[in-house]
Amino acid sequence: MNHRVRTVLAAAAAVTVAAATGAIAHPGHGERGSVDFGDIADDGGKQHDGEGGHLDPVSYGVRLIGKGALSAPPGTNGDMTGRVADVAAHGVHAYLTAFRAADCLGGGAWIMDISDPTAPVEVGFLPTTDGNYAGEGAQVVTPDYGAYAGRQLFIHQNETCDAELAEATGKERYLGGINIWDVTDPLDPQLLVEHAGDMTVGVDADGNQVLRDNPTTVHSAFAWNSHLDEKTYAVLVDNEEWEDVDIFDITDPTDPAPVNDTLDLWTLFDVAQSSPPNLTQVFNHDMMVYRKGDRYIMNVNYWDGGYVLLDVTDPTPGNVTLIAESDYAELDEERLKRGHEVAPEGNAHQSEFSPDFKYLIGTDEDFSPYGVGEFSITTGPNAGVYESVAVGGAAPVASLPDLRLNGPTAYVGYACPDSAPVPPRDEVGLPELAEGEEAIAVIQRGPVGDPSAPEGACFPGQKADAAMAAGYDAVLFVDHHAGHNASPDQPFCGSGAFTQPVVAVCTTHTAFHHLFDSPPDYSMPYDAAKEPAIGDVGHSIDVDSVFNGWGYVRQFRTKFSDVPGTPGSIEQIDTYAVEEAQMEEYAIGYGDLSVHEVATDPRPGVNLAYLSYYAAGLRIVSYGPKGMQEVAAFIDEGGNNFWGIEVHEIDGETYVLASDRDHGLYIFQADVDVPGRPTSTPNNGPKDGKGPKDG
Repeated sequence: MNHRVRTVLAAAAAVTVAAATGAIAHPGHGERGSVDFGDIADDGGKQHDGEGGHLDPVSYGVRLIGKGALSAPPGTNGDMTGRVADVAAHGVHAYLTAFRAADCLGGGAWIMDISDPTAPVEVGFLPTTDGNYAGEGAQVVTPDYGAYAGRQLFIHQNETCDAELAEATGKERYLGGINIWDVTDPLDPQLLVEHAGDMTVGVDADGNQVLRDNPTTVHSAFAWNSHLDEKTYAVLVDNEEWEDVDIFDITDPTDPAPVNDTLDLWTLFDVAQSSPPNLTQVFNHDMMVYRKGDRYIMNVNYWDGGYVLLDVTDPTPGNVTLIAESDYAELDEERLKRGHEVAPEGNAHQSEFSPDFKYLIGTDEDFSPYGVGEFSITTGPNAGVYESVAVGGAAPVASLPDLRLNGPTAYVGYACPDSAPVPPRDEVGLPELAEGEEAIAVIQRGPVGDPSAPEGACFPGQKADAAMAAGYDAVLFVDHHAGHNASPDQPFCGSGAFTQPVVAVCTTHTAFHHLFDSPPDYSMPYDAAKEPAIGDVGHSIDVDSVFNGWGYVRQFRTKFSDVPGTPGSIEQIDTYAVEEAQMEEYAIGYGDLSVHEVATDPRPGVNLAYLSYYAAGLRIVSYGPKGMQEVAAFIDEGGNNFWGIEVHEIDGETYVLASDRDHGLYIFQADVDVPGRPTSTPNNGPKDGKGPKDG
């Protein structure tokens, strides 16, 4: 894989450390067009608002067995919009995580009795600390070793709400980590540990370990048993460090012990690619671990870094090795099928192997069907087109009524609320806006490499919030001086910590100078006097939108042996997308049409993959050497908003569990021709069945 210059992102890493905990710097679940893990999913009322607000109902190739609604978590205002997140199951109980609410109350997980799949019923709730919420990676694991061998443990991660909300409501902040519950008796669950996670920051000048007040926030988690050393491990997505694949020993689940905090896959295994140049957000989003003989394989979904296969047979530092990793094509395959040449967006979100390890099915999540189009300075001597990229966590240009960002600019500095206050819009002398124009705050990334900059650092979302509070309509982030020297032709402006839908784009440091007619000079050491002054009014810009579709599904052919330490291969052979998700007429007003998660059928020879496709419903594809084909679909009357997907066995029958963000749990059975059973399987009212042991 081609190596991208690491220093382009080094500044963002420094910001993460300086911000100390809490600000979430990964793309993920949010309202349409937003890509901040911390956002609340909100489709603007279009999901369930009647005729025209969602895709038409559909049901073929699959039977709805039952569905069960969930009540609002204790102590909350009763609003269930977007509250339901992932789903996991063991035996006759399912566990659904409770995502973030506007007041950040009621995080945790619901327990549902699914002994009668036709009528799942809520039987309990597992709360987490106020100010925290749960989302991806819910799992029930049965340890094979230690004092808890044979018991069932439910694991969920914790992410945290924004600092201003926490301060205003007096909630605890930055707890993060994972919670582990003993749910052997789901009606009497026991909390074994809460907020366990990475406490390390690094070492000081004297070589002493520096610890955090609270663990890093965690986006997902997965646990597995190792028969080689008779331990149970868990891997966490660390939201706040470049070493974002954190492995813990949870053989004693009351006291998880760190095993490996060295896994930055970019640095170790060069998983970034330099072309196309927009693939700059390279980090861990999700992962699972599989046993193949005496080998343990972790499939890591590394966002713009692609799908990565690691050997974690020995998970200790220096012993994790690369098996194979994927690259994105120069052109988006689903758009190319439709005659549109545009770069792919990356966004490797989640994946699962086929039972025989021949294939990996991966989902690219993308909440914006529009990308940043042509960026132009429209006035002044340097008018022209410049490179630009979207900002992770910001609202897209397409969220504006005319799908266009245009208007005059004003430089407001670094805009960190505690160290670089933003001058109010009405004090900088911006000209009167024409119809359809926005007042645009120009904010520099950093501060990094600027000795004259104020102390302290902050995330793009915090800067954007400060600009909005000062009266601006949108934000133009510009790469800083050091960033230009690292990558002069492609801007990078970071992501994360957005708490409201702020329209923002990012351009180069050269464009920054040209906006304000200041001579570009990139010599080092940095001379801040050559930058525009805070409050200077610049030229106008114009940024349009380009339709590039929603996120879709990839199928890879994988080859590797069961011999630890040996390399293998991963090769993409097909892509699949819901047709409406690639049609611009469905881009607005039909909910999120992105794929989210995949679950492959664990039965040998049953090559089916089940997809939670948000507002495009449940989709089932068959897969094989010639690629994927849709064989089933379901969208309920009034629409769906599916997040999680799980294949689960009850009393010998295989079911598909899907979590609807606004409603609760749906239970399905595939009704397609698969080897070894008839096309239509009778429902005999399963009782007290026991599912396969997870992990």
